[in-house]
Amino acid sequence: MTSRARGADGNLRLHAIYVVLDDYDLFLASVRSIYDHVDGITVVTNHDLDWRGRVRGPSRVPAAVLARDIDPERKIDLIVTAETNEARARARAMDFASPREKSRRVLQEHEGDRPLEPPDYFLVIDADEIYEGDALERMKRYVADGGAQIYRVAGVCYFKRWNYRITGYQWGASFVRADTRLPYLRTRKVSLPRRALARLPGVPERMRGTLRGFHDIPPEIGVYHHGAYVGPRARIEAKVSSWGHANEVRPRWLEEVYDPWTVDTRDFNPVYRGAFDAAVEVPVDELPDVIAAHAWPDDYLDR
Repeated sequence: MTSRARGADGNLRLHAIYVVLDDYDLFLASVRSIYDHVDGITVVTNHDLDWRGRVRGPSRVPAAVLARDIDPERKIDLIVTAETNEARARARAMDFASPREKSRRVLQEHEGDRPLEPPDYFLVIDADEIYEGDALERMKRYVADGGAQIYRVAGVCYFKRWNYRITGYQWGASFVRADTRLPYLRTRKVSLPRRALARLPGVPERMRGTLRGFHDIPPEIGVYHHGAYVGPRARIEAKVSSWGHANEVRPRWLEEVYDPWTVDTRDFNPVYRGAFDAAVEVPVDELPDVIAAHAWPDDYLDR
């Protein structure tokens, strides 16, 4: 256990960072799933621009945050920007949530002026990611005991509806120490020699993580539930045309893969061949309560 990974009260101080364009319905469910388990949340959005600076319909997310229905404790800060780089938007939000010491060293202005206690770690989370509370608490303890810079979490991904779960895991950098930034989306690029050394047999797991630049939280500790391709077709069309991987999407993926998709379809990831090998149907009563009990609009969950 390292003192760096614990706040002044002995608990891990965790601050969530959302970079969102919209995904309003999923965002509401995501925030509610983590709200009681984080100390603060920063949401950064382009609102009415995509990542290429093109005008788009205004996002409903800012209004949801400002209405405070999902934020009774005033934990959420909202940043509206015009960024053209998703990773930079996230890093700037981290800078806002954990400013340098010189920015925090100010004189108290009134009795209600509380000192800012920066987080120990960021939870890097997308609007379509949902956590189970018990699992998130286990992850926090695991991270606090380790103190490494970056931890990846296994994501269980769903397709078209929450009723269809893609086999295997998708890993993403989710716990990021407050003194660390991610230079590219949810990954850290590692040199070929370091990756080769990390794959050598007999390398201790902690050393393997250091070589790779990240450590993995074992799935038995916890996973997150990723509604990456859940919801109406219009949401998926908007997603693949405006996200950071838009220029990598297979030609005519929507028409030739997504539209005719069935649970028997194989190899259906829009960008990475082989990443979505297969899917299985999941009965509603086998879904996590945080998903099954949520009041989803049409096209998210078949009950």
